[in-house]
Parts: sequence; structure tokens; C-alpha cells
Amino acid sequence: MKLHTKDGSQIDYQTYGSPTKPALLLLHGNNGSQQDFNAYLPLFAHDFYVITQDARGHGLSTNTQPQLNYQLLASDLDELRVAVNIPTWSILGYSDGANLALRYTLDNPTHVHALVLNAPNLTINGLAKPIILIASWIEWLLGKLRHLHPFFEARWQQTSLMFKTPGISKRDLQAVTAPTLVLVGQFDFIKRRHSLNIAHALGNGTLYIAPFKTHLFIQFSPLVFSNIVRQFLKEH
Repeated sequence: MKLHTKDGSQIDYQTYGSPTKPALLLLHGNNGSQQDFNAYLPLFAHDFYVITQDARGHGLSTNTQPQLNYQLLASDLDELRVAVNIPTWSILGYSDGANLALRYTLDNPTHVHALVLNAPNLTINGLAKPIILIASWIEWLLGKLRHLHPFFEARWQQTSLMFKTPGISKRDLQAVTAPTLVLVGQFDFIKRRHSLNIAHALGNGTLYIAPFKTHLFIQFSPLVFSNIVRQFLKEH
């Protein structure tokens, strides 16, 4: 299905399960798409009305703007919420999708029931230094190639989003009163102190560190991951 945004972009989205069940929005990470959640659809659709989307400039969604930013992506989400006729939803966001979930919640607090934030980072410095160096090199290379083909332009815009903050301060986090689970792997490349700071600053936050898991926990362990998410959402 397609959502036509106010600026002429098209957001590709899908819904699964019964709209009579609690709504759950799934937000993919940087350079990802809604296809990343394929393994989760049968795991969540029994208990939730699941909504997935390709963020603008990702997957099958288009982008009419010269660059991406979290405020723009958050505005798309609320247009999507209106389109699917959902008053409130819970949100599961992965990596940059977790950052987007926070930005959306701050902009639309009355429409968010609960949050699961898998490996959020509010600044690029929340990442381990080797990851920052690799991402910087990739962004530089894509910047050199971006004018050669639309593929490189799209990838440059996506990767550049890693270096943009969602504009969230500690005071902003304190204003997030929706029950929030900050979920990270024991060996995640998000710095442990950064995850702790986010969880502790949230108005109603809980931190769970998954033993022996990495930043790819959500991709490689869907059954374990979904059980943690489902339990948290059922309790809240």
C-alpha cells in the first residue's frame, strides 16, 4: 500500500492481523526496509495489529526532499497513523528506527502507548569508535558517487542520517512518560554508558541487556527478541 505525503513523497506500508487488536508499528534501521521484519510478522500478528513501513528514501518509499532528517520522518509517521485510522499505537524501533520512535513520541505524545527501543543512539558519539570510522568512510565514498546514479544518492542520504541527531535532550527524555524498554545486546556497538543514560533519563524507562547478543540481535534471534517485546507490551 502507498501513502502519498503532503510533499509528494510515497511511503510504502503494509498491515497485518486484526485492526481490533492493539496496534504495533515496526520501524527498521538505517539502510533497511520493512522486509527486515518478515520473520516477526507471524510472531506478532496474533497479538497485535502490525504496521510496517519503508521510511522515506528507503526500500520502496520515495523522497522529494534533498536530504533526510528525523523530524521529516516523524511527520510521515503521523500521516501514516491517520491513514490507517489508529488513535494510539505502540512502537518497536531498531537502531535509527529507535531514534525515530523517540522523535515521533516527543512530537506526538498522546498517540504513543508504549515504546521498545532496540539500540538507540541520540548522537553519533553513542557508537563505538570503529563503527564511527567505518560509517564516516562509507558516507564519504557515497558522497563522491552520489551524482553518478540514483542508487548512490539514496544510499548517501540514508547513511548521512547516522550523523544527524534526532534533536533530543536529557530534558526531552524525562518528558517521555510512555512505558519504554531500552533493549540492547551485551556486545552491541552502542556504548553501554550511552544506553544506560538514555534508559535512566526516560520518564518511565527500563533497560534490558540481552546476554551474548550484538547489534544484530533483532535479525538473528527473532523468537527470543519477540518474546521479550511481547512480554513487555503485555505488561504495559
